[in-house]
Amino acid sequence: MGCTIKEINIDAWEYLKEIGVSNWTLLHDKRNRRWGNLTTNIAESFNNVLRGARVLPIMALIDFTFNKAVQHFRKHMEIASNCPTALPPRMWEQFNKRDRYAQGHTITEFDYTNSVYRVVSRMQNDYTVNYGKRTCTCGKWQIHRFPCSHGIAVCRKRGEDPHTLVQKWYTTKAYKRQYKSDFMPLAHVDYWNDPGWRIKANASKLSPSMGRRRTRRIRNEMDVRDPNEPIIRRCGLCKQPGHNRTTCQNSHP
Repeated sequence: MGCTIKEINIDAWEYLKEIGVSNWTLLHDKRNRRWGNLTTNIAESFNNVLRGARVLPIMALIDFTFNKAVQHFRKHMEIASNCPTALPPRMWEQFNKRDRYAQGHTITEFDYTNSVYRVVSRMQNDYTVNYGKRTCTCGKWQIHRFPCSHGIAVCRKRGEDPHTLVQKWYTTKAYKRQYKSDFMPLAHVDYWNDPGWRIKANASKLSPSMGRRRTRRIRNEMDVRDPNEPIIRRCGLCKQPGHNRTTCQNSHP
């Protein structure tokens, strides 16, 4: 059995409780802002793309960033335009994976009026789906706002199209709108309008330092692991400790 944060380190628990659980958990994302994204890895990933611009002069930096943005939008617009499915490739794969799992579930209707169902997985795990409210006791439907396998199973049981359960923001149509752009090539500087003013740097505020400029994120205490802390290996499927993918007995989405 895994230990709770409070059991391992009471000071850490008090700190995390003080900053608010909604800032570091998906379960308490009551305002529905995260869409299943717990970290800022997406932003950090694009920061890595722009790393080459960090040591450039200001005009070259702007040109580099502009062209990288154009490439990024063009790449994703091309993917969206060539996508033949109702959902983008990654979400389509995720949906089909959950749909396959749904075929192994057993569904029992408990409350016709409120559309409440009992779903038993192939591994005999029990879940309650409130189809009308689009919720499941597994929590994934609410957290990701993307149907879990249990919700999909109920939908098929009702004879409905499970694709209608997917939020519109996950669709290929929304993907295309996201990356629709009106970028235009920058004209040569000789054709720029004269704003009538010039930016002049204040040399007294510059603090030159020895050596090359830092281009990577500065490591802090959060990046250092305590050598006495045991390494907990988790299953690649259910993320629980104590076993691996091969020996996993838990049901999956």
